[in-house]
Amino acid sequence: ALLIGVFATFSLHAAYIENVSITVVQPNGDTLHCFATGDDFYQWLHDDKNYTIIQNVETGFFVYANLVNNELVPTELIPGVDQPEHSFLIPGLNIPVSKILQLREEMERPMIQNVQVRDNANIGNMNNFVVFIRFSEDDEYTQSFAEVNQKFNDSSTVNAVSVYNYVKNVSYNQMFVVSHYFPKPDGDQIFSYQDSFPRNYYMPYSSNNLIGYQNNDTVNQRTSREHALLIRAINFVKYTIPDSLNLDYNEDGKVDNICFVVKGTVGAWANLLWPHRWSLFSDSITINDLRVWDYNFLLANASYFSASVMSHELLHTFGFPDLYRYGNNGTPIGKWDIMASTTNPPQQTNMYMKLKYGHWIDEIPEITSEGYYTLYPNQTHKEGSAYKIASPNHDEFFVLEFRKKALPFDGAISTGGVVIYRINTLFNGNAGTNLDDVFDEVYVFRFGGSISNDGSVNAAAFYQNSSLLNQFNPWTDPYPFLTDGTVCYFELTQFSSNLADSITFYYAPNPISIQETKSDDLSTRIYPNPTTGSIQVEIITSEEIHFPFQIMDLYGKTVESGTLKETNNLLDISSLANGIYFLHIKNHKETKAYKIIKQ
Repeated sequence: ALLIGVFATFSLHAAYIENVSITVVQPNGDTLHCFATGDDFYQWLHDDKNYTIIQNVETGFFVYANLVNNELVPTELIPGVDQPEHSFLIPGLNIPVSKILQLREEMERPMIQNVQVRDNANIGNMNNFVVFIRFSEDDEYTQSFAEVNQKFNDSSTVNAVSVYNYVKNVSYNQMFVVSHYFPKPDGDQIFSYQDSFPRNYYMPYSSNNLIGYQNNDTVNQRTSREHALLIRAINFVKYTIPDSLNLDYNEDGKVDNICFVVKGTVGAWANLLWPHRWSLFSDSITINDLRVWDYNFLLANASYFSASVMSHELLHTFGFPDLYRYGNNGTPIGKWDIMASTTNPPQQTNMYMKLKYGHWIDEIPEITSEGYYTLYPNQTHKEGSAYKIASPNHDEFFVLEFRKKALPFDGAISTGGVVIYRINTLFNGNAGTNLDDVFDEVYVFRFGGSISNDGSVNAAAFYQNSSLLNQFNPWTDPYPFLTDGTVCYFELTQFSSNLADSITFYYAPNPISIQETKSDDLSTRIYPNPTTGSIQVEIITSEEIHFPFQIMDLYGKTVESGTLKETNNLLDISSLANGIYFLHIKNHKETKAYKIIKQ
């Protein structure tokens, strides 16, 4: 059997796309409707119940897969005919992440000597140029040029969804990308380079595709075929590109970026035919004396031929890494960042990424003192939209930003509020090559998330009226923890509404676990705090102990009351919902209030 997968170098990046509808024709003529999920590093087929499908190389049939000795192998079960749930199969079968990363490393080895570091001066005016490609059996494009140009260049309104508007917005009007087309369209007609090879030449070998490349030689054959295709396309258009068009805004001696738009959609078993950013490292081909290096590879007829995927790939050209994980090891960011999962319209990247990789903000101020702080929306404010909080580990810290659910480029997030990230500076991105640990450069805290549980990544916005997320401390869900599980002791409370143009919160560096007051004639200790059931109230006084008390919730409603009459008083609050409460104790002189956290 042959696995549907791509294992690429660190200079190859792609958008992670889920549940792409795919139609294939079986050798007997039957039509099979299924789905593809993955990125250009690794992708697989599955049905609507997530049962894995592979192609049997010997028969050419697409069949359900089983996992044997950490390899996907074909069964005799045919999708659309047989029922996998009635067999020994289980949904979600796939090779281990460690194997994916090992195969990826194998593809990296021949690339090491060709590595070039891009100068990430992502401020200025870039002329991106677009080349359309079709295969030998294809007719000319019938897509409207106006529709395609709108995805790249539309700036008619501030809410227009295009690559130009997205980059302009996410960079705070510091980066402008205008796309040009070669050969030049005629009115609404797209013209393309027609290759001498058919589409099947760029797909893996099977009994149904004898001209495909051998999957056990992916590094050499896949690379040589893809690069040769692009070189032929460049040679077809290079002499029509005027010298006056500046293709090197950052003056690094290389063409800034090329988008190759290939007719058709992703194949059912196509490693190469998947949107990705890569580098043309195998040949020193030039345009106007500039070496071609960075390029984006796009599929013109795919459902994901959109400004979202285009923008994701272009951010890779700017140096941004992927922020998703491989396999079933959890979701570090989800839809909170375009580098993890593309929404339509595209969403923002977080402020830390804008600082480190985009160079579009100057700093993220650190909170060191207790008090109230205000944040402004990531989408609209270069300054004042993020804070960081230190941790005991100098390699890790926390970043807070305000994500306001609003057009044009944060309308698709689940809800607005303060989003809290853990940053680990030892890593670049989340999809790396460490075979021993699950790790992230950027992780977003979410309801139900812990060192052992993935939680609900869409529930990650803290705001005043949230029923799930209105406080953040070592005893809440979620709680601040580092990569190794170390708990950090600080507290964020009193979040304001997420509907305004700013949001405030209160920061306390030292959450109190034992609250204590002392005076000349009275001493009171309350513990454990937080508690899962009861609290101990110790009172030492020269007076007679007869102190009324009330327990109130955050809205001032009394949920428990009574009288303290003993030196040691045990109050059972196990019936109360988890959250923050205030214990008010009245002695003969005054009333004292103590904050209690019920877990």
